Amino acid sequence: MRYTFGQAEAFYWVARLGGFRAAASHLNLSQPTVSLRVKELERVLGAALFNRTLYRPSLTTFGEAIYGDVERILVHAEQVQRRSAGGGTGRSLMRIGAADSFAARILPDLLASLATQRPELQVDVTVDFSTRLEQQLLDRSIDIAFLSQPRAHDGITIVPLWLIDLVWVIGTNLPFEGDVATPEKLVDLPVFTNGPPSGLFTTIQMWFGSRGLKPHRLNTCNPLTVIARLAGAGTGAALLPREMLRLSGDDLKLRVLEAEPPIPSHNLCVMWWGNEASGEYAYLADMARRIFSQTSMPATDRAA
Repeated sequence: MRYTFGQAEAFYWVARLGGFRAAASHLNLSQPTVSLRVKELERVLGAALFNRTLYRPSLTTFGEAIYGDVERILVHAEQVQRRSAGGGTGRSLMRIGAADSFAARILPDLLASLATQRPELQVDVTVDFSTRLEQQLLDRSIDIAFLSQPRAHDGITIVPLWLIDLVWVIGTNLPFEGDVATPEKLVDLPVFTNGPPSGLFTTIQMWFGSRGLKPHRLNTCNPLTVIARLAGAGTGAALLPREMLRLSGDDLKLRVLEAEPPIPSHNLCVMWWGNEASGEYAYLADMARRIFSQTSMPATDRAA
């Protein structure tokens, strides 16, 4: 008797997410169904896959030995399904995740280039916080992610692309003395940012925390272009990528402040599973880097 794809999938996601309930939620199945599939797989293979004596199931030695093999099986199955999405017409699908600033500045030109060079390619784009994109990549909900401040993971390729300069801005009509933003001067102002677990939210908390403070009114919103306009209305401050000021519109009335203490730049990176279409994703990363370089030049230099 052979194991089934459903049994292998249940085993993988229990191991990947650390529990039967989490795996059931991810697979949109009931928890008893997931448990039954894992037990059937253990019966077919003749060995226990999980230690169930602890609060969270942990892999046995045998479970650890086959985990990588099962992961490769699921990867290949997903690739077959994606290639068949075009109904046998040769069309393929690429699922791209993009952080807000990348989506606003780079994505339109990137997709235009892809449409020219790969007219058969179907693209599905997700724009979200970097931390959420990272999790979606780990869950294989997307194929490649352009995001900031990713963490290292086994089997994941991470390529740094460029630095994101972060600046504090306030509306020109907002009463504010001087041109330097400090935690002490901003702590009583409304602060607009992305919600947790975004990188901007974390950076703001750490910046205030460096002086032992916490912003009194931290208002969350998405996307960054809306945050820029809320700050421009003169009701509070916002921490934004400098490039978003240009992308948010010429009618914004914003003052850019120097930050003390300085705010570290974020790293804009691209990441993908290292065993999947690495050449194609590396080419896409190079394309994004070229677009960034071209759009960073002054208009006179580009014309030349």
